[in-house]
Amino acid sequence: MRAPSPSNLVSRMIAMAAQPDEGIGEADNRPAARVKKIVWASQAAKLRGSLSSRLVHEIECAVSADLDSMELPEVFFTSVEFAGRVITCDLDASGTASIFGLIEISDYDELVEEAGDEALFGVDWDGVYVTPARTRH
Repeated sequence: MRAPSPSNLVSRMIAMAAQPDEGIGEADNRPAARVKKIVWASQAAKLRGSLSSRLVHEIECAVSADLDSMELPEVFFTSVEFAGRVITCDLDASGTASIFGLIEISDYDELVEEAGDEALFGVDWDGVYVTPARTRH
């Protein structure tokens, strides 16, 4: 059995923060979303072209495994460490995972350090995601 990903706690916090109208402690009874397809957002798509098809496949498998393991109805923003990179992504309720960016671990560490405590909400190239954005496809 795989140990829980450190990104799980952050993703659960973001999911709770994105639903302020629900009472504290209320369970989301929607079924867990499972990755059915993966799309690469524009920044990530630019980088995808420079990667081997094998590495793209491995990244998509790592993202799918991590998102599915969270067993949440939606994941508004999370990061997955793989092959020396941090992959920022989300998962909507219909099963579409979006890959937003592939950031070198050292660059990601700098972004997190610069963001300070707000880094708990997620960090991408654009900075801190204080208000989780939902992607729909």
